[in-house]
Amino acid sequence: MRQRLLALVAACTLVVGVAGCASEDPAGAGFRLRAGQLTATTTTAPKPSHTTVVATAVVPVLQVFAERPGTAAPATFTQLGRPGPDGVVHPPIPREGLNSANVRKTAFGWEYDNPTYFENPLALMVTAEEGDWLKVLLPARPNGLEGWIKASDVTLSEHRFHAELVLSERVFRVFEGDEQIAETRVVVGKDATPTPTGRFYFTEKIQQSNPGGAYGPWVLATNGYSEAMDSFEGGLPVIAFHGTNQPGLIGQAASNGCVRMPNDVITMLAATLPAGTPVEIRA
Repeated sequence: MRQRLLALVAACTLVVGVAGCASEDPAGAGFRLRAGQLTATTTTAPKPSHTTVVATAVVPVLQVFAERPGTAAPATFTQLGRPGPDGVVHPPIPREGLNSANVRKTAFGWEYDNPTYFENPLALMVTAEEGDWLKVLLPARPNGLEGWIKASDVTLSEHRFHAELVLSERVFRVFEGDEQIAETRVVVGKDATPTPTGRFYFTEKIQQSNPGGAYGPWVLATNGYSEAMDSFEGGLPVIAFHGTNQPGLIGQAASNGCVRMPNDVITMLAATLPAGTPVEIRA
């Protein structure tokens, strides 16, 4: 059996439970949902607003370049850490000598295995297209890091789902195009381990064997990492959205950085949102 990922989650370990999560919708948590059908479309017409392009790898190892090949880039690339909210410089992820869950640092950028550690297709959110190359947002730290991949190494799909989390409100909203399809109060990171702000996306959906456990029935991992921790319970400090078995904490800042929500909501979102759905996290 494959070794445990050393958790692969910071505010939450994706393979084992962590205290402080939920399983039932608490009274007054407040959420609105409607069922949605997921379709991926391609078109040569101008893209409507909120259209996201997702690249899904078709090769077993996806090569990602820090600079687009053909540009005047240095032969090697140094990925630097940056100070977190505590003022401490937390080192990059991935990096040499770090178990990064099938992701490796290279001289030119990174290598990402396909499928992922959790046996899902490797999906990346596309931010720009230039000829035979695609610029993508990466599962890496510093958060917000981008790289370049060959268009021939992936297939492309499009969708119009997007989400936003306002930390001060403790409210998470999901949209399809301009229509809001879900809203819920959530648990966010506490002061010592805050949920990072910025532009992220859901990388994959991971169903839990114990739906009444710490993470509820589903975990929606993001490409973001904690900016306050270098590891969590021996694993990578991935930021994820998931259910909870402590619904009484919803509406509070009480997590290690992950976002907890009622199990009914995360179940609906797991059935609706594709990998590559962008998530904007604001203070």
